[in-house]
Amino acid sequence: MKARRILAILAILVVCVPIAFIVTILLSPLWSWIEATYGIESIGHSGPSDWCFYVVYGVLNALVLAIIRVYFRPI
Repeated sequence: MKARRILAILAILVVCVPIAFIVTILLSPLWSWIEATYGIESIGHSGPSDWCFYVVYGVLNALVLAIIRVYFRPI
């Protein structure tokens, strides 16, 4: 049972990588606004900075794991 749960969590983490990449690119206007407003280097000539991807990836994982915990917890 524990091995199955660990494999499910690892699968979620792997599946979230391409989704986070796409969402990070789609949020380019937000990153530009953050850079212009707060002066935090967030967008460059090659796209959003690494920290932008990490933030989106972390938020996405937290949301998915929270949803799974709420809707699929044992009764």
